[in-house]
Amino acid sequence: MGVLIWKPMPEPVLAPAPRRAARLAGRAGLALTGSAVAAVLLLCLAGPSAAVPALGGDGPPWSFSAAPAATPVILLCAAAIVAGALGTGAGLYALRRGWRPAPGPMLAVSAAAVLALVLVPPAGSTDVLNYAVYGRIAALGHDPYVTAPAWLHAVGDPVGAFAPPAWRNAPSVYGPVATWAQQAASWLGGASMARTVFAWKAMAGLAFLLSALLLDRLAGPGRARRVRAHLLWSLNPLMLWHVVAGGHVDGLGTLLLLGAFLAARRGDLGTGPRGGSGGRGGASGGVGGGLVAGVLLGAAAAVKAPFALAGAGLFWAARRSPATLAATAAGTLAALAAAYATRGPEALANVAGKVASRALADPWRVVAAALGEGPEAAALEGRLALGAAVLAAALLCLRLPAAPSGPLAGPLAGPQAGLQAGLQAVRPALACCLGWLLTSPMQHPWYDALLFPLLALMPACRLDGLMLVRGVVTSLVYLPGAVGLLALPPAPLVRWAAEVYRPWVAPLASDVVIACVVALALAGRLGARPLPPGPALPAGAGRADQRTS
Repeated sequence: MGVLIWKPMPEPVLAPAPRRAARLAGRAGLALTGSAVAAVLLLCLAGPSAAVPALGGDGPPWSFSAAPAATPVILLCAAAIVAGALGTGAGLYALRRGWRPAPGPMLAVSAAAVLALVLVPPAGSTDVLNYAVYGRIAALGHDPYVTAPAWLHAVGDPVGAFAPPAWRNAPSVYGPVATWAQQAASWLGGASMARTVFAWKAMAGLAFLLSALLLDRLAGPGRARRVRAHLLWSLNPLMLWHVVAGGHVDGLGTLLLLGAFLAARRGDLGTGPRGGSGGRGGASGGVGGGLVAGVLLGAAAAVKAPFALAGAGLFWAARRSPATLAATAAGTLAALAAAYATRGPEALANVAGKVASRALADPWRVVAAALGEGPEAAALEGRLALGAAVLAAALLCLRLPAAPSGPLAGPLAGPQAGLQAGLQAVRPALACCLGWLLTSPMQHPWYDALLFPLLALMPACRLDGLMLVRGVVTSLVYLPGAVGLLALPPAPLVRWAAEVYRPWVAPLASDVVIACVVALALAGRLGARPLPPGPALPAGAGRADQRTS
């Protein structure tokens, strides 16, 4: 009879190929991201061009006067947009396969990129010049909701001299909180367009970085969630381009909205003992937290009205507590009423007038061409868009993957922390915002500052790639940004962009993205595809990930 000898089995080792592939994809993603930001920085440093508006005077912001030709500028812009989206996509791919860079250095790199982009002129849009003009009108004691920039231009004001021609007869369409920020930038910049723009871009960069910190906090202690948030926001070249380099006001709304979500998540403001009311208050967790969240939500909507759509998530999360729900609604209404009470009825009228507007990236452009011109066709298109937005939001509410949830960590953690809801507000908020963003005739790529932070707080899903594709499509529509295509020499690239891409390719591509989102939602396939089972990890190898994800 043989003797049975027991030998310990060797510990399983993770196959090197998947880990190496993830590491290579992550590094490639960071390299593409860095090259995209560097391209934008180079574009801005070249000085006034088809993509960079002239500001007059000496810096800051600083640049050279290289006067690059329009075609290389457009190509560089397009390359930066495509490379940036590919970099973010590669990072998300690597993240799902185990790549876990440290979030701290990612945030530090983001801060460095923001600082560099703040110090150079804006690119890709002239909206920041409009902000400076509206702020100057307000600083001079006039009402920017009544007084058009043409007046400031006509009186020979040094800031009004740079008012973009396309908007000279259009009073402000931004909320009162945005106007206050624009007026503050005008006070800091004085009678100089360059200094006013620099002050505004500094505010936009600070708002972007504070939003990154809030996202890092909202993502929780898990390293994977934090890295995802930084990939989709802090290091997302599309957002760095539009929010920081372009200086769009949407970044201020994002900061206030994320503050509302953090207040709702903490949920113990004004409720007495920590966590004492977490069970009844849902994600709001208490009357005080709901009130603060409502005030911040109202302030975000007073920057730009579409941010109010995210309130659907906060109200849904607070539904189990009538007192918290009432406090959230009261805070929102109070903030909006207090903001608009400082302005005349023209402020609301101007905002309402944007509802029927169309933009170059209108996904209904092909349908509108079939409907014809005229007020009846425009009204029909508006009704179709509204109905599609409602249906898309309802479908996404039902089909989006569940948002991450769990107890809080940090100073609020305690015996009652498990009763605190996590981020249930994110899912319905994303559904409503995405439903509108996909179907609205008024499309701009910087509107995605409302989308990407919410998407960053969701688990990995198929929306990631679709939204990056959508961001590229809409961003390319607005190239070069500072000078209209019709004002450029009729080069082949310019002609193709004006006659083919804008009226046909971009709207049809947007329609394909909408069809993909709807089809995946109906099929219940919006969630990320499960990864195939891999070799077992060696003993103890998963402990670090358990601590950080």
